[in-house]
Amino acid sequence: MYPIVTRAALATSMRTHTCGELGARHVGQFVELCGWAQSIRVLSDTLVFVQLRDAYGSVQLLVERSRVDEFAEQKRLLETLTTDALIGVRGKVVKRPADMAKGDSQAREIELLVDNVQVLNRAMPLPFNPHVKANLPGEDVRLAHRHIDLRRSELQTNIRTRSKAAMAIRQFMDDNGFVDIETPVLFKSTPEGAREFLVPTRIGPGECYALPQSPQQFKQMLMAAGFDRYFQIARCFRDEDLRADRQPEFTQVDIEMSFVSKGDIQDVLERLIQHIWRQVMKVDIKAPFRRMSFAEATSKYGSDKPDTRFGLEIAQVPQLISDPNTVAEVLVIPDGARIFTSKELAPLTSLIRLSQANSESKLTSMHKINDEGATGVSKATLLARSIETKTTLADFLKSVSARSGDLLFVSERSQHITPANTTLGRLRTSVAKMLQDKGVLDIPATKFDFLWIEDFPLFTRQTDEANGRLLATHHPFTAPVKEDLPLLHSNPAKVRGQHYDLVLNGVELGGGSIRVHDQQTQEYIFKEILQLSPQVRDSFGHLVTALGQGCPPHGGIALGLDRLVAILTGSASLRDVIAFPKAASGRDLFMHAPAHATPEQLAEYGIKMAKAPPEN
Repeated sequence: MYPIVTRAALATSMRTHTCGELGARHVGQFVELCGWAQSIRVLSDTLVFVQLRDAYGSVQLLVERSRVDEFAEQKRLLETLTTDALIGVRGKVVKRPADMAKGDSQAREIELLVDNVQVLNRAMPLPFNPHVKANLPGEDVRLAHRHIDLRRSELQTNIRTRSKAAMAIRQFMDDNGFVDIETPVLFKSTPEGAREFLVPTRIGPGECYALPQSPQQFKQMLMAAGFDRYFQIARCFRDEDLRADRQPEFTQVDIEMSFVSKGDIQDVLERLIQHIWRQVMKVDIKAPFRRMSFAEATSKYGSDKPDTRFGLEIAQVPQLISDPNTVAEVLVIPDGARIFTSKELAPLTSLIRLSQANSESKLTSMHKINDEGATGVSKATLLARSIETKTTLADFLKSVSARSGDLLFVSERSQHITPANTTLGRLRTSVAKMLQDKGVLDIPATKFDFLWIEDFPLFTRQTDEANGRLLATHHPFTAPVKEDLPLLHSNPAKVRGQHYDLVLNGVELGGGSIRVHDQQTQEYIFKEILQLSPQVRDSFGHLVTALGQGCPPHGGIALGLDRLVAILTGSASLRDVIAFPKAASGRDLFMHAPAHATPEQLAEYGIKMAKAPPEN
């Protein structure tokens, strides 16, 4: 009878310990382990090495003839196992030879002398080995076998980090008086937003639920109901085109508070971020975070979510403006003409052409600065205006601090920014990445530069034209800045909203606003400024009614949990921090969703296909 040492937290009827917890302190103890046989090496007729892995770590097993009854039979059994077969073992923890005890894991210090091996479940040959990074197949293959892909240590770490972050969020919110309230997933279709997923119902002909894009209206109703502080880790849905940072279903940390100002909400969020980083990464984040206006962000960095870890700031050059409704600006890349070859600059030329084709900018050009002036100066470039006016080219280059060997981008755009990024903003980001790849620009991965972007325009033109229709920049429930209230009736395009985005290293972590809590103001925005149809206004009737029945001043914010975890783990794609994500096509390649409904199912909901689905 072996003196088995147990650990109550993770011990079960099949194991006394986990692979990851074993260390030098367990030397001499007899233990029982269960896990996946990751690699099996038969070194001789008397010795077999097995790397055993479980959810908590790995340990090396030694199976020796002198210690195992019926060794020949157990050796043959081990030789027949494939990667990731499940085994249970029993043995004695011993210290590894000093020259073999390498690595950071405490399990590297020890190994297990096995006296019994039991096969718990065999594994058929895997479609790929998740433990050999160099031989991993493409993402679609891995997503089609997600249960195997999730065995990779990187994904295991990511999902566990996500769990730890979620626990830290819940702990902080509970400690600060927030109430966790679930809101419905079956909602109704709402206008003025992204495309939604519709859910047919048998309740009435043609009636459908819609999956919510966010709990926005529900959380405002909770403030009207008097809950004061609400939060929820909410599932949200948008049927839109996918990118590396988008999923059709995503998770957000949803927060709403009553009797608050913008500063109150920002203070709570800063303390929440500090708590998450401290609990998950053991890193202290300094607060308060930097504040920056939308106007400064777009003029200096060409983006409403700027990466401020590096310079390369954009400068305005009003002397080149030909139209009062336009903005002329330049971006100087020190030594850029010497650092990059013409071939390396070709993608930037393509970016400029595309931006001009999309009317994002006009007269955007790239120039290499030399001792004689600048290359590529023609009448078709904005830079030519510096020659046509009293300002000489040399004087202009000096005014923007452009020197021989530098790379210069010059652009003209509308004052009314419709996209969140200008052409020079995109060029700035692209060039920074190119400089990083060449080792010229060092941006530490551990530098977390948080900032708030504020004073967004409350309304944005539908086009870049001065008289284009006004749309809500974020959503129609955002309150105007108090000082701008008079402009709501006289010049609504100039009104700033009480909206705020939390940005980290060029990534928008979340956004929120102080809401309109006055019924008359909300009705005026709906009817007179956004010019919503009576039918659309009726769809918000419950909200407008609640505002007139004692709704307190309130505001909130939503953080993207998927994106937050991607930053915490250094993951390039959101799919790497979601257990069962959709592929770039929007399909679940593992569960084969979406799937065709049967004719009987469609008929039950009164739905008829306009075109027959393809046969499988």
